[in-house]
Order: sequence, then C-alpha cells, then structure tokens
Amino acid sequence: MHRPRQQNQLLFTADSRHHMFKLQQTMIHYLIYLTLPLLAFSLPSHDLIGPRTRPTPFLVHSRSEAGDIDYWNTPRPDTFLSKRSDVHSVEYFTNPPSSIEGDFRRHDSSPASPLLNLGKHTKRATAGQWENMSGSGLYHPAVTSWGSNRQDVYYTHRDRKCRHKYYRGGSSPWIPDWDDLGGSLDSAPSCCSRRSGYMHLFCKGTDYQIWHRPYSGGGWGQWQPMGGNCKHYPSSCSWGGRHASVYTSSSDNQLWGVRYDENSGWGSWQNMGGSLAGAPKSVTWGEGHTGVVVRGTDGQAWVTQMMNGNTWGSWTNLGGSLESEPSAVAWNGNMTVAVGGTDGAVWMRTYTNSTGNWGSWMNMGGDVRPGTPPDVVAWGNQMEVYYTGRDGAMYRKKANNGQWTTSWENMGGSVTTKPSGLAWDNGKVDVYGMGSDGSTRRCY
Repeated sequence: MHRPRQQNQLLFTADSRHHMFKLQQTMIHYLIYLTLPLLAFSLPSHDLIGPRTRPTPFLVHSRSEAGDIDYWNTPRPDTFLSKRSDVHSVEYFTNPPSSIEGDFRRHDSSPASPLLNLGKHTKRATAGQWENMSGSGLYHPAVTSWGSNRQDVYYTHRDRKCRHKYYRGGSSPWIPDWDDLGGSLDSAPSCCSRRSGYMHLFCKGTDYQIWHRPYSGGGWGQWQPMGGNCKHYPSSCSWGGRHASVYTSSSDNQLWGVRYDENSGWGSWQNMGGSLAGAPKSVTWGEGHTGVVVRGTDGQAWVTQMMNGNTWGSWTNLGGSLESEPSAVAWNGNMTVAVGGTDGAVWMRTYTNSTGNWGSWMNMGGDVRPGTPPDVVAWGNQMEVYYTGRDGAMYRKKANNGQWTTSWENMGGSVTTKPSGLAWDNGKVDVYGMGSDGSTRRCY
C-alpha cells in the first residue's frame, strides 16, 4: 500500500515541475516580446555620412540630488594628482640605455636632393585643393615654419626612419624627394623652430627613449639620445630664439619635460606629475610662457602653465570627456584648447590671459573619426579648427574676432590620421594628413 502512494507522489512532483517550467518559459517569452520595441528604440544611430551637430551640452546622469550635471564644465573626482609608487626617478629618466644606441644611429643619413617646381602657395587652405606628396608613412605628419616662405614637413616612414621635405618659395619651392634623416622611430615626430635657420626634431625611438636631431646654420646635426621611457609621441615648442622644450608621457603615466637654452644647453628632465592617457600638447605665447595640455586617465582635460620662465603652476582640471589627446594653440597671450569628445563632437575652451580665467567648453558639433583629435591654428585675430571625419574627409570652421562660422566646411581629401595644421608666412594656412596608402596629403 505504501509503494503506490510513493509512486503517485513522485509522479505528481515531476508533473508539477514540468508545468512550472512551461510557465517560466511563457513568462520569459512575454517579457522579451514587451522589451524588444524598447531595445530597438534605444539603439544608437550610426550615421556615418557627413558631420553631425550637437547643439546641447553632453550630460551625464548623477544619482545625487543635483540630478543631471554638465559633464564638461563640472570636474569629477579623479586620481590624476594622487601619489603613486610606480613612478620613475629623474636619474632613471635621464640616463638612456646604451645597447640600442648603435641601431638608432646606424640609419643616420641625409642625402642631398635636387629641386623641382611644384607650384606656388595660395593664401588659405582651399576646399578640394589637395596635393599628394607621396611617401609611405605610419603616423600623422608634423610641420613647422621659421618664417616667410619656409615650412618643413616630417613623417615616420614604414622603415622607421624619418623623412623630410621643405618649402622655400621661389620658382622651385618644394624638393621633389623626401630626405632620409635616418633614426629608428616608434612614433610620429615632433618639431619646432626657435628662429630662422634653427629647428629641433624629436621622436620616440624604438628603444622608448626620446631622440633629438638639431638643424642649425644650414645643416643637420647627429641624432642625440635624451633618455626617458616613453609611451606616446612627444610635443615640442619654443618661446624664443634661444629656447626649445620637449614634453612626453612616460611609462609611469606622468608628464616629463626638458628645456634647452642656447647659452647653457640641455637641462635635466623634470617630473611634472599627472596621470596621462595620451600624448601631451605644448604651446607657448611669448618668452617665459608655456602651457601643456593633456588627457588624464580619468578622461578629463588637464593643463599646467609656466608664466615666469622658471616655475610651473599647479595642474588645473578643465573637465570634459575626451576621446583622445587634446590640441591647443596660443594667440595674443591667450590659449585655446580643442578636443574630440566621447560624443564625437569637437569641443573648445579658451584661457584669457588678461583675466587669468578659463571660459566654458563650447560645443562645435561635428563627427570626429575616433582616435584622430582635431587641430587648431591661429594668427592675429583669426583661428581655424580642423577635424578628420568618419567619412575620411577633413572639415573646417573659421573664426574672425571670435565669431565662428555656423557650419563645418567639407575640405574633401581622403585621410586616416589627425590633421596637422600650420599657420605660417603671415596668415597662410596649410593642413596635412596621411592617406590610406601612407602618403602625405596637403590641403593648401
């Protein structure tokens, strides 16, 4: 009598489990049916044709009583200034390894090249007016000018050597072939000119230290190891005829800088702190005045400034939500920072020297190609900002006396890197990028 009762009980339990399982399946299907329209509604739009504009600030929801906060103009808690144990010493940073030095200098060559007439410059970069300057590069090109009728262009070739062309005006403005400057580069180069006939070329080497090659009096010097243990390409600038500086983000994520004075030569590396997530950008607006802007590991923009030629101020948190490293330009004693936001738009913020204050972030709209920060150039009371779009074209906005054009101008082109703009020769503007085939492209 007990066995049938036990068997019936087992059958009843199994049958109940079966019905419960079917009920759960029905409920799951019903929830999916209700949720699918909401998921489809919330999926992001991937409009890759042309630039987009975003007229309102990018907001992030805060769970505090404040509700939504301005993600750009409200600095957030971070670890940018916190002390860390894994930082380098000045001795470590200054003393370069010697084992790879021979490999770097083995490629040190500068063959002479004949000249060829490739045409004269117009005043401003013109939409659709692009020149393929050939080459086979790995990163964005770098450009500088030391004055009237002179500009120099550099890029890292696929063989890891540095290539160089220059424009000098006259009937034969451009050299036809790229000079081979040698080296063993692991980044885009950086360059600056401190006066007519004097340039400094910097790069991150394949041994991760900074390498420097000077140009003076019509000839190139030798590659010089400068030490360091770097993660990204360097940034250089000059505030006068006897001065040059170079800055880099190290493997300890901090900013390091070293200065050159014509009377005393190169100084020692200075640890400038911070917690960087990309290459720095340095600018100068007169003797003793320099600013370095970086993207922190917290995604925000940070800046440190030197005002007296000797002492750096504290880091200033500019906020924001950066997708890549920033760009900056100095003009009339002021400094403007341009960045690509995580929302795909170009954002800009300006420091006014007369008041000592930073303005608010300005949303310029646009649709920036990920990993290619915008670039900004200025001269007198005019400014231009460029970005590379997702469609491979380059876009520009212009400002005259602070009044910006409303829409982005499609400059055409077919580039894959960040733009490298150059304001030179009293208002001429060129902008460079690298094509998908590795060639250097110039809009003029």
